Amino acid sequence: MKEEILRKAQELNLLLKNSSEYQGYVSAVKNAREHSAADIMLRDYRKKQQEIYEKAMKGEKIDQDLKELEELWGVISLNPYVRAVVENELIFKEFYSQIIRELSKGLELEEQSETKEDENSK
Repeated sequence: MKEEILRKAQELNLLLKNSSEYQGYVSAVKNAREHSAADIMLRDYRKKQQEIYEKAMKGEKIDQDLKELEELWGVISLNPYVRAVVENELIFKEFYSQIIRELSKGLELEEQSETKEDENSK
């Protein structure tokens, strides 16, 4: 059974790689990398996103950082290559999230762990 599930996961991976959602993202990234200004803008934007994420995980305030990120987005989104990457990334992430939700249906992973914790605390 395990091997069959892994084989199906590999099939799904191939289908994902060939999906228009993923191909749109890959194409947008390739186009952005071919334009150095867009590539630099994207790297700076990703770096700022990562910094904010790390601060948030540490429990630090990020209000000002989010404002700066929004301002940065206002500038870099004028670049069509950068905008295409972010838009296509959002499209693919939504599609990917739908797939994960479908794969997770009926597994009750959260409820099982909550039930075990409830039983252990009694």
